[in-house]
Amino acid sequence: MRWLLLLISALGLASLILAAAQGDDLPEGKGKAVFLRMCSDCHGLDQVTSARNPKKQWTYVVDDMVSRGAEGSEEDVTAVIGYLSRNFGKPLNINTSSAKEIEDGLSFTAAQSELLVRYRTDKGAFKTYEDLLKVPGLDAESLEEQKKNILF
Repeated sequence: MRWLLLLISALGLASLILAAAQGDDLPEGKGKAVFLRMCSDCHGLDQVTSARNPKKQWTYVVDDMVSRGAEGSEEDVTAVIGYLSRNFGKPLNINTSSAKEIEDGLSFTAAQSELLVRYRTDKGAFKTYEDLLKVPGLDAESLEEQKKNILF
């Protein structure tokens, strides 16, 4: 019996070490620690990080995991969704996408998406991230969150 308890403890420790080692491969940033805490107990992180989803889909996935028992506050859930969408989002070409595609893919508001398309139509294609910062009325925080997912 004592041997069995020792084996179970060793396996548990090995899984924690493996989860921590997998976490070393993840991009740094706000929400990483919460993501590791909430998501690494039930499945391998490679299962999550191999996916590329828009923010709206990550929201659905995280909400589904919470309904299945993942534990965290509303703030934790928001942090995990932000972390996943920033680092494992689905890239979108900002110069060829419609306002609706921008809204769905990058989770900008409809008004912000329209601003981007209108500015692009009036001033020409965006060439750099800095060009996007010139769009009046665009939420810089939302833009920064999706920076890695914007293609030119």
